[in-house]
Amino acid sequence: MAVGILRSLLPKEIASQTFVVSAGTGARDGELATQLAVQSCAEHGIDLTSHRSAALTAARLQESDLILGMEPHHLEWARKLAPEATDRLHLITERGAAPQGSTPGVWDPIGGSADQYRDTFNRIRSHLLEWVPWIHEEVQRREGVR
Repeated sequence: MAVGILRSLLPKEIASQTFVVSAGTGARDGELATQLAVQSCAEHGIDLTSHRSAALTAARLQESDLILGMEPHHLEWARKLAPEATDRLHLITERGAAPQGSTPGVWDPIGGSADQYRDTFNRIRSHLLEWVPWIHEEVQRREGVR
């Protein structure tokens, strides 16, 4: 869901200069998004029907400018795969407010109810909204606008 949400939030002036991908620590290449993920995104005008999963690899980490992990153990896994990418690894919840008493990160709702998927969608979106200005600034800096 995060890849679809982030793509939908990027301002038009940087969307074409920003390559957003999703890769999972436990993912197998080519799997469809769950029906509840597709449904949760569709409720907000985001189409995940063509999304396919991809496994997280050292090469994907090395070529990325920003890596947002959903859960703390995702970052640990990524650090082991590509220690040189550590400075680009961040927990999605580093920006934005987390509910009081919640654990760090946004947990995967797989196997959960439609309400759990909707809650996860909303949590992801609220944190990504806080990342978008940072991404915008970094893209402009990289493209020589600033």
